[in-house]
Amino acid sequence: MKDLFQRQFGHRKFMIGCVHTLALPGTPLYDQAGGMKKIIAQARQEARILEDAGFHALLYTNEADMPYQTGVSAEVVAAMSTIIAETQHEVSLPHGVNILIDPLAALAVAHATGGRFIRAFVSGTMVGDFGFYTADGGGLQRFRRQIGADEVKIIANITPGFSVNLDTRAAEEIAWGAVFIGMADAVCISGIAAGVAVNTDLLGRVAAKVTDTPVVVGTGTTAENVTELAQTADGFIVGTSIKTDGKTLNPVDPERARRFMTKVAEIEGGARSQDSVLGR
Repeated sequence: MKDLFQRQFGHRKFMIGCVHTLALPGTPLYDQAGGMKKIIAQARQEARILEDAGFHALLYTNEADMPYQTGVSAEVVAAMSTIIAETQHEVSLPHGVNILIDPLAALAVAHATGGRFIRAFVSGTMVGDFGFYTADGGGLQRFRRQIGADEVKIIANITPGFSVNLDTRAAEEIAWGAVFIGMADAVCISGIAAGVAVNTDLLGRVAAKVTDTPVVVGTGTTAENVTELAQTADGFIVGTSIKTDGKTLNPVDPERARRFMTKVAEIEGGARSQDSVLGR
């Protein structure tokens, strides 16, 4: 299972570029004048930029739908499904879905649009800026089976953002539980907010605990630290560092995206050379 990204996507170090959609219908920041046409146009543009830069996959996220809800409404599900369907016609990259903070909605949208993975919580009780939220990994896994979405992989969040986890176990123990009990396909370690770097010691402890499971860095990966992080992590969800001025809700900056993937190409080239030496 450790080689999941290699088997599924052909990359040992799996680079996922974020398409942070503009605020969706019904949310406080929604641009009613621009409507869905504006949202789709920006999503298409950013998806093409990420593909041209060399990213391996896309993650569609309703990042601008603040304040987030633990159960989104029907118009959000419908809008995200439409945005993804319209945008994926323009690119050839596989995609995943992250709907804040509703794993069932993310799974439904991913399954309906041909998505390959979601990012979601499968365990823990979080308290913070989005209120009080208890993850339901059992419900998520049963829903996955009920709708026939076994092909959609689950990247489980271990460290919450803008909140604290009332589960006081060490993060590596939570990660082990997410895999063993929650049946997650990969685990995700993040900083306290979008764009904030991960704790590398914590990342190492998690990787050492779930040795058969891919470990994903969820925030704070940059062109400057990706080489170091890639010594431990198997996948990366990249958003803020490739945005204009390094701000999460700004548009993707083509030059920042290219510069990041140029650094990744150096890592991949080094890995191929090592494999050749070792006869792998």
